Amino acid sequence: MSRITAAHIGIEQLSAISLDDQERSLPGRYALLPDGQSIEPHISRLYPERLADRALLDFATPDRGFHDLLRPVDFNQAMQGLRSVLAEGQSPELRAAATLLEQMHADEQLMQMTLHLLHKV
Repeated sequence: MSRITAAHIGIEQLSAISLDDQERSLPGRYALLPDGQSIEPHISRLYPERLADRALLDFATPDRGFHDLLRPVDFNQAMQGLRSVLAEGQSPELRAAATLLEQMHADEQLMQMTLHLLHKV
């Protein structure tokens, strides 16, 4: 036996609800989004299949970015801070990483000087 009700769906649409559905609350019957929000944050809750693929995609495309590092001054400050932190490290791996970053920094400076020289010639 079912009865027609529209309390959960909207003003203009009707839906048939069985007695079993009446025992469960509204979120148990229908996964609804909060008002005014987009669907992207709720996809994993609404569609639980292929969670591993979605987790891998979330890892490959993080929602947070380091847009401040696109500015050369901020990037250079961050790299200088990273080099100093790694140089203070006690383990050989951290010191090797600091040495590698110093070599990369020296290479970048050499490339910058070469670029400026090519512009002048």
